[in-house]
Amino acid sequence: MKNTIPTRAYGKTGIQMPILSLGGAGVLQDLNRRQQAVAIIREAVESGIYYLDTAVQYANGNSETIFGEAIQGIREKVFLSTKSANRSYDGAWRDLHESLKRLRTDRLDQWIVHHVSYPYEIDRLFAPNGAMKAFQKAKEQKLVRYIGVSGHNDPRVLRTMLERFPFDMVLFPLNPAEPYHPRTFAREFMELAAQKGIGLAVMKVMGVGRLVGEGRFTVNELFRYALSHPIHTAVILPDSLRELRELVQAAREFRPLSREARRTLEERAKPFAMQVTGMYHQWP
Repeated sequence: MKNTIPTRAYGKTGIQMPILSLGGAGVLQDLNRRQQAVAIIREAVESGIYYLDTAVQYANGNSETIFGEAIQGIREKVFLSTKSANRSYDGAWRDLHESLKRLRTDRLDQWIVHHVSYPYEIDRLFAPNGAMKAFQKAKEQKLVRYIGVSGHNDPRVLRTMLERFPFDMVLFPLNPAEPYHPRTFAREFMELAAQKGIGLAVMKVMGVGRLVGEGRFTVNELFRYALSHPIHTAVILPDSLRELRELVQAAREFRPLSREARRTLEERAKPFAMQVTGMYHQWP
């Protein structure tokens, strides 16, 4: 068995990113399970997972607080990313400085415009007093190295965001059930994003947990499905050290699936499509 996690070139950043990244929702935002959460983060980094992804909105900053504690003494070993869903300049700028305080750092490797879902949000973000002004300023002042955008709901909205601004990365959902959504990122967005040459990170790989289990899929199948597409890393949320170790093993042993094998997994996911994608998409 390979003892390292494979990496892929992260768009035009020049960074080699591990194909498995650690997301900050779930247990990693629960202050009542703080000791367990810190242990998961530290073991993840020791295992070769250095992209750490969190957000202001995860339990009102609790996740950032936990990550800030966990990375003390190892800050230089990690690629630290957080998000702001604030759409105004003042609100986003305030979020940034509160994030830095909770994360106990003076800079971010990546700052993401969080969960852009509807067309009206785009005009708000790019208004004279919109949040994009804060994101640009943060990069100019070297508080942030890279700027990203994420979206769960509508690939058309993310397409417009990429047309309006030279983002360094994008984060979107990908799993075997996702292609059944009427507005699928897999078929309506991923190819365009890849053509932009930016960092491609995916989420919801386990279908918000609804694709895993008896009669459904294994963690390894879902991880292989996502990474068999032209993306760079999968941001996954382990709920325990056992789940983290299972994911690390899947990453170390990764072998791409053929197109036929991916289609087979999609057929198996069809009965769960509404249940899974309805968790993060708004159906028309």
